[in-house]
Amino acid sequence: MTRCPFCGRRMCVAGSRKRIVRLSDGRIIYLIIRRLYCDRCDRMHHELPDLVVPYKRYSSDAVEKLLSSRTSPVSVGCETSTVLRLRVWFSLLRSYFESALESIKLIFKNDTWLAAELNQLLPLSPESLPDGWLAKLVRTVVNSGFWIQTRSACTV
Repeated sequence: MTRCPFCGRRMCVAGSRKRIVRLSDGRIIYLIIRRLYCDRCDRMHHELPDLVVPYKRYSSDAVEKLLSSRTSPVSVGCETSTVLRLRVWFSLLRSYFESALESIKLIFKNDTWLAAELNQLLPLSPESLPDGWLAKLVRTVVNSGFWIQTRSACTV
């Protein structure tokens, strides 16, 4: 049973979609992502595993390694321009992610376990964080509703 991260109500499955993810060893895997609907919030949610970073083609492990400079782009199977784009993406959103984590700490100030987990991530310095930091960051920010969405708008 999956619950809505915003209101806690039980969600119903509203279909699925395919997702391609490139792993850090260069392999490509195909995932079927469940689409879930909450009728109380009137929102559609996608059930994302930890290895997925929203709107990115590479797994969280691959992106983490590239951001942490622990590996070369060739060993992950991507071009140098992709590494540059990922680093620019993270540097532009770094302060936003830190602010979101601080806000989550304030919202859940009575949850000592969550506060300890978030303190491990702050400050967001990819070079000094332990393995798996990006998956924790993504899970926390997405499930709290602080992940920035891309929406297209038509102007007439």
